[in-house]
Amino acid sequence: MAKPAATRKLGRNDPCHCGSGKKYKDCHLPIEEAFRSEQFKLRQAQDSLLAKIVEAAQSLPDQFPPAFERFWDGKYSLDQMQELDDLEDRGAERFLIWFAFDYRQVDGRTLLEQLAQSADTGGFAVDPAERMLLERWRTVRLRPYQITAIRKGKGVQVCDLFSDQAFEVNDSHAAKRLELGELMVGHLVPGDTVLGADAPIHYLAGAAAQLTSDTAAKLLEFAELHLADLRRRAADAGWDDLIDERSEMLNHFVSALPREERDPSLLDDIILKGQMSLQLTRESVQQLLGRDQSSKAQPEAETDSDGADPKRGNEA
Repeated sequence: MAKPAATRKLGRNDPCHCGSGKKYKDCHLPIEEAFRSEQFKLRQAQDSLLAKIVEAAQSLPDQFPPAFERFWDGKYSLDQMQELDDLEDRGAERFLIWFAFDYRQVDGRTLLEQLAQSADTGGFAVDPAERMLLERWRTVRLRPYQITAIRKGKGVQVCDLFSDQAFEVNDSHAAKRLELGELMVGHLVPGDTVLGADAPIHYLAGAAAQLTSDTAAKLLEFAELHLADLRRRAADAGWDDLIDERSEMLNHFVSALPREERDPSLLDDIILKGQMSLQLTRESVQQLLGRDQSSKAQPEAETDSDGADPKRGNEA
């Protein structure tokens, strides 16, 4: 679709911006009105679809125990589900969203993948706009994003901490509570598109964890430990492979952060415990990530004889 002129608003009887020589009303106006109508429906469908997804997740309590253990790394028991919003910032909602988007059910598919197929046969009731969004959301996973710009009253611009890909996020509340450099760990879903734009607007699906800017480097280092561990059996594994297989490790980092004001040594302690639990040394991580070994080696992490996970810290 040709982009409309940016200098002024066209009148219905003005020449169309595409240069066809026709009046705007007889050329691109009907096309653009149809596009805006479709995008409005997509924007309206986001909340209703997310509510249906959460409801579908809540209908599968028999699948919760192993998922709950994975997401919280054994920090909480399932009978604490009702307390999670007090123990962790919107912890119950964060778990349910992860369960729906990331956790693979017994057939190897995520709940969203199951729902998308069910929608095709009428088993999952959605309207056309919700169906379109459901298909777009199938590959969304939990990821970390750093705030790179704040649009007051509108939203934020973020950058994926792993891929450096930039996204425009429509969330006026996030624009109020977030600061430049801070992180949010959550699910970004594509929504509607502004006429003439090359990429869709993104929205936060449910709750996201908010981390201070000083955690960015350590979160990346923590994730690199897990990437190195994955490369022990899949040498060519990348960030997308890691996220697809064990995105819950991001929540492990979040939930290990203490409530109280912290110093850098506390972040270092999270990395050290991660090395111990994965039985990795700094040198082995660099080797598995294909880095230059000439840099000064860091002290190796000691591991328990049984390789057991150490106790984790408090919530952020």
